[in-house]
Amino acid sequence: MKVTHYSEQEWMQYVEDHLPSEVRDEMEDHVYRCEVCLANYMTCIEILTAQPTVEVKDTAAYMNRIVARTVGTKPAWYRSTMFHYGIAAAATLVLVATGFFHGLSQEIGTYGAFKPAPPLEAPASLETPISISDHLVNKTLTWLDNIQNEHKKGGLEP
Repeated sequence: MKVTHYSEQEWMQYVEDHLPSEVRDEMEDHVYRCEVCLANYMTCIEILTAQPTVEVKDTAAYMNRIVARTVGTKPAWYRSTMFHYGIAAAATLVLVATGFFHGLSQEIGTYGAFKPAPPLEAPASLETPISISDHLVNKTLTWLDNIQNEHKKGGLEP
């Protein structure tokens, strides 16, 4: 491992990515411990960012080429907002037509009307409280069984 400081030219090669990975790793380890090399590295970054990345001789022609490339393109049809709204509307219509929302509202209504009886006095060791999530799962499974039974009897009609 190199103990001395790296020169500004070496840091410029590092910034421009002209060094092998072993040397880059060694320099990265060094810059974490050395403030002088960190200052040189930051100077090289500032020099690199101050340089223009593209030298354009004819700015107008360059801009016209960019506009010509981008103006003729249009986004894919499946990325349009109207397509997404159309899918959402179609899914809503299918759910309304099949009576999904009606069945769901009836199930929610029966759950909202459910008032459990006061618990009987029992020893604390025998009590097993039913959680709300278990109750909801049981209601959902009952609802799905009813749908399946109706389907077997001759189908569902909205």
